Amino acid sequence: MRNRSSRGTARTALAALGLVMLAAAARPASAQDVMTSVSAKHMETILDDMGLKFEKKSDTSWRVDLDGKKVLLIMANDNTDAQLYIGFGDVTVKPSQMNTWNSDHRFGRAYADDDGNPVLESDLDFAGGVTDKTIETWIKLFSAQVKSYVKFLND
Repeated sequence: MRNRSSRGTARTALAALGLVMLAAAARPASAQDVMTSVSAKHMETILDDMGLKFEKKSDTSWRVDLDGKKVLLIMANDNTDAQLYIGFGDVTVKPSQMNTWNSDHRFGRAYADDDGNPVLESDLDFAGGVTDKTIETWIKLFSAQVKSYVKFLND
């Protein structure tokens, strides 16, 4: 038979464990948390942590400065996916040029918009789970692609 003090100790331990679990559930996402949706506020935290300058365009879109180029970051579908987009209105391209780019590059797509101007974009689906690091890596990869795409367009 247990005495009263061991029951009290057990209750105290369970209460403490419960508080720890509640605190863990209530804490904001960290770099290692796996998320299937990302709040707008958390996306802004990621951009801040990367040291990127950005301007909020709407509740779920931002104009982000990637190495001097203005890129649009858009979240969609209840913040369960995102897209990075850049268009170049001062250049025209042929479909064969876009085919060449797309056949030589991965993780993004290039196409000519309705005016024949080149566009580069990349999507990230959060459905399988993403971390802050996943999003940071995706943005860095797109930044590198933009540099390469600009060089491609100028050659």
